[in-house]
Amino acid sequence: MGALPRDTIPRVKNNINLPANTSPRSWPIRQIVLCLILFGSGIAVGYSVRDFIFPNGSNPSNTELDASSQDDPSWGPADAKVTMVEFGDFQCPYCRQWYSTVYEKLQANYGNKIRFIFRDFPLTSIHPDAKPAAVAANCAGEQGRYWEYFRLLYGSANLGSAIYQTYAQAVGLDPSKFNSCIKSDRFDKEVILDLHDGERLGVSGVPAFFINGRLISGLQPYEAFQQVIDDELNK
Repeated sequence: MGALPRDTIPRVKNNINLPANTSPRSWPIRQIVLCLILFGSGIAVGYSVRDFIFPNGSNPSNTELDASSQDDPSWGPADAKVTMVEFGDFQCPYCRQWYSTVYEKLQANYGNKIRFIFRDFPLTSIHPDAKPAAVAANCAGEQGRYWEYFRLLYGSANLGSAIYQTYAQAVGLDPSKFNSCIKSDRFDKEVILDLHDGERLGVSGVPAFFINGRLISGLQPYEAFQQVIDDELNK
């Protein structure tokens, strides 16, 4: 414990006669002990709360976070040397432009060399259809048609509940199962989890990509991805 300020230290001046039943002010030992106990308890509670919010030592400030996820849609070899993760928004015009100019080239040239993972990052404040579209895609994935549905969503600027039904029919989904999935909201948490993971990794806009953890942000040409992927493959 640091020294108390001088004006708080009890002392008796010289030449002062204290009454018989009075003694110099003593240290409040019981209060000090109680404070120490409460302080220790506060630390323990603090760590408990921290561990509850960030289990297994996770922390939003951790810069070593992995952008990939085991339960998100992916294509390519599971043991690929290069993993590429996109955080995207189906209503984002830049994401659609990236899809139309870069995505198919990457799949054609690196489809058997990289693992591609898509994670949702709906900018709901400006793209109200982004989250419903992400949920619809995940419901299509539940029936094994994620990437077919993904292509339709990214290949068109038209979104909305009627469009989701049309796309479900186009890729051959069971309409009853699809509608039940949409109404259940069971993929809402998955979409929000992707969004929060992206924020923890520093994603502030879409599209955003991580290639073996290396960030490429925004609408970049095919050559930018080719350079990073080739660099990682040649390591």
